[in-house]
Amino acid sequence: MAITKTKFINYNRCPYYYFLDNVNHSKLNQKVTYEEYFEEQNKFKYEVDNEQLKLLLPYYKECEVLATSVAQKYFTGTFTCAYDTALQECFECKINGNLYSCYVDIYNETDDGKINIFEVKATTSDKFEDTNFFSKKDNIYKLNKIDEKVKNKLLNKNDNCGKYIYDIAIQRYIIEHDLKKDGLNYLINDTNYYLGILNSNYVYDGKKDANNNPIYEKDYFGNELITFIDVNEITKLYLPIIDEERKNLENIIKIGEIKEDIKVGDYCNYKSANKCPFCDRCFSKLPEKNSVLTLLDSQFGFKSNDKKLSVYDLINNGIYKITDVPLEYLTRKKNIIQREVIINKVPYFNLEKIKDGLSLIKYPIYHLDFETFPSPLPRFRGERCYTQSVFQFSLHIETKKGCDKETDHYGYLADSLNDCREELVKKLCSLITTPGTVLVYNSSFEKNRLRELATIFPEYKDKLDYINNMVFDLLDVIKSNKKIYMNLGYSEEDSKIFNFYHEDLNGSFSIKKVLPIFSDLSYKNLEVSNGVEAYSTYLTFDKLNDAEKKEAYNNLIEYCKQDTWAMVEILHHLKELSSNVK
Repeated sequence: MAITKTKFINYNRCPYYYFLDNVNHSKLNQKVTYEEYFEEQNKFKYEVDNEQLKLLLPYYKECEVLATSVAQKYFTGTFTCAYDTALQECFECKINGNLYSCYVDIYNETDDGKINIFEVKATTSDKFEDTNFFSKKDNIYKLNKIDEKVKNKLLNKNDNCGKYIYDIAIQRYIIEHDLKKDGLNYLINDTNYYLGILNSNYVYDGKKDANNNPIYEKDYFGNELITFIDVNEITKLYLPIIDEERKNLENIIKIGEIKEDIKVGDYCNYKSANKCPFCDRCFSKLPEKNSVLTLLDSQFGFKSNDKKLSVYDLINNGIYKITDVPLEYLTRKKNIIQREVIINKVPYFNLEKIKDGLSLIKYPIYHLDFETFPSPLPRFRGERCYTQSVFQFSLHIETKKGCDKETDHYGYLADSLNDCREELVKKLCSLITTPGTVLVYNSSFEKNRLRELATIFPEYKDKLDYINNMVFDLLDVIKSNKKIYMNLGYSEEDSKIFNFYHEDLNGSFSIKKVLPIFSDLSYKNLEVSNGVEAYSTYLTFDKLNDAEKKEAYNNLIEYCKQDTWAMVEILHHLKELSSNVK
């Protein structure tokens, strides 16, 4: 059997994955294809479908090319790196009749006869910096020491840092077996392993070449776009663990069938971008609406006779619906309310809290929403990797006289992929001038964008700070906000409980879930219906003819307008509902 690094990871993430894959893919015993190797290049931070992949793939592939150019500054010798994965250096070894193989993003043979292996990931360095495990010198992070704390994190393949260590450790395992196979044992101790990742501290200065492509030189602070992590010591500790995983995998392959009921667990990554492709099969007994997975704060678990249960324990014990959960398991008030709402088919309202929250909203009300592109590589001056680059805003201005969907709507949308941020900022600052409330939904996003723009364009800082200081989160009136409501005189316990719940929310307070409950409006009839579709549409602008671009442009206008008008509608209905509260 041919087993790529990707398949090795998947087959070991879940004891049932191999069987499910074998049932669904009869080609397992065939020769490994380029498409299977291509899976290994799926280093995406965001979940994408095929169309989005076409648009985003160049950014991710470019990371490997850029990593090579940076590595050449700090390492000598010859480098092998190719935009086409099939042209990269490949290692393979046969163990017990199974062929294990991997491609290497960057392969380096130094002038003194050593080998350096680089695995490039389109993730950022901040998660490694935050551990305080590493010290940086000459753009390379090295472990300060290896103690139990380091091992517990970095040798945990489910950890946000450990998973990258695990990935390159599998490569090391295959490479060392390949070298032994060829009688090159002496090279094992002369081969070193590095992760190449995006530098969180890098700030792009906006330089472009003659073809208008970004030039990623060192920034003003001396930071490189790509930084490296020396993982030689920690991956060596991983090798016996991976060897045991290989043995277990080979035993699973020998069995050839599932001999017990499939159990779900954290390894399913059910709610993440790394969701197992077989989740639909393994979670098929869960109802589409109000399953136990929609219980709020389920990550904290449940109690049964002093025994802590996870939400996956509930599922594995045949408890699929919220209404199936024994009442004694539910120790959190919000979960009890969820259950009662679903059983009684009556929405929950705390109208007094809603009214008190609404009293903080002052006219004029500026209903604001941004659309952004989280580019892996910074596109414009002042941006970092994965900066949420703003390309559009929608604004409905509501006075005491009311608000009209069309005549009271204002906005801005970049008409190309060029840097239009200053125009956007000017337009926004010209529209929000009178003291009032800037109403948003999930305020951390908009507030962070305003702060970033204020840093990039200091000449507008005072105006942007002025806008930011007026921001109020409509979500806080619906979901509650502990700090706000305690300041209004509510107890800590009451401040933590949501102000509204409806069975149609299905465990989510997103605006797309809340809106249909208070309005006939829907996103279903829009050509662009979510944020990912929005930036995907924006990224096509330079590839469309005039007619196509006009249509795409108008679709984006309508989508973003819907987001701000949704707030107008929700606010209106909340005011109506709470108007009789004394």
